[in-house]
Amino acid sequence: MPEIRPEILFRVNSVFRLLFLLFTLSPLISGCTSARLDEAAWQDQRLSAVWPQSPEKGRIKILQVVRGAQDVVEASSGTVKKIFDYVTGNKEEFIDFYTPQCIAADGNGLFYVADPSIGIVHKYNLAGKEVQYIFQAGEKRLGSPVGVALDSDNSLYVTDAQHAAIFKFSPDGVFLRELDGKGVLLRPAGIAIKSNGDKLVADILANKVFVFDKNDLLKGEFTGPDFTELFNKPAYIAVDKQDNVYVSDTMNFTVRVFDANSRYLRSQGQIGDVPGSFARPKGVALDSDQNLYVLDSIFGNFQIFDQKGQLLLYVGQEGALPGEFMLPSGIFIDRNDRIYISDTFNHRIQIYQYLKEKVLK
Repeated sequence: MPEIRPEILFRVNSVFRLLFLLFTLSPLISGCTSARLDEAAWQDQRLSAVWPQSPEKGRIKILQVVRGAQDVVEASSGTVKKIFDYVTGNKEEFIDFYTPQCIAADGNGLFYVADPSIGIVHKYNLAGKEVQYIFQAGEKRLGSPVGVALDSDNSLYVTDAQHAAIFKFSPDGVFLRELDGKGVLLRPAGIAIKSNGDKLVADILANKVFVFDKNDLLKGEFTGPDFTELFNKPAYIAVDKQDNVYVSDTMNFTVRVFDANSRYLRSQGQIGDVPGSFARPKGVALDSDQNLYVLDSIFGNFQIFDQKGQLLLYVGQEGALPGEFMLPSGIFIDRNDRIYISDTFNHRIQIYQYLKEKVLK
């Protein structure tokens, strides 16, 4: 985990004062949480990059870059501005991303980002132009939230590596319960939810993937008897629309693929420095065509594979411009094929669009 600079520590104290006020006054600043962001509003007109470049047909385009609350909240008037001014004494002060990791989104403009270094889950509502924060789970303050996932009811699950725990919150951010993983969970990270409500949790320190059922009870370890390999720092996890499971086996430099019945199917990729291989695979996600996206923090890109394991495209390189990354970690694709990426050490979220091939009827 990165060391927090002294100036950040001072700032975090002010952050928690602000968070308390934000939650205290949440009825005043919570607008249309069920609103949907208009399609045209997703595209930042200043950005136009597409991959691959012309004359080839574009498959991925960049939509926008979110650096923090200042890109979303209309703080020039209203309650939010008054709160920021009162707490910080600085009209330009906002709570930005520090080390954003896992992301979960509802497809309408609402997304959550785990930020472990400052113990916060950011809640961004692009449609309502709201930013709120989750930092408390009952009597516990979040320690190091890494994974986030939304179930079919839009309840939020948060894995906390420091507390070795999984917390559940209502769609309104109210703490509901801590899942019972005592004595089992060591350092939970990525989390994904199957269509039957099973929660799959990758545990980096235990080198295992655990399963909690639809009632949040521990079922046991994931993987069937045919999986004879050993995970080495499994970190991120994704589930496709057929409930196939994809686990980034980070220090084995591959992605493990299982079917809905936990039967091991294949591994995608191996260590290397050429396209199709990995140096440090992190986040994994699937688009609506079942293409597999794998984020590589060392390469500073994401690679796209079809279900046969063939490399289709890679996007990005190391850097700080839009379309470039610095040690990225989390990736999420919503039901509308929008791709959210935690550009971790550029301290921002980048959002892209998969340009799906239209089927002629």
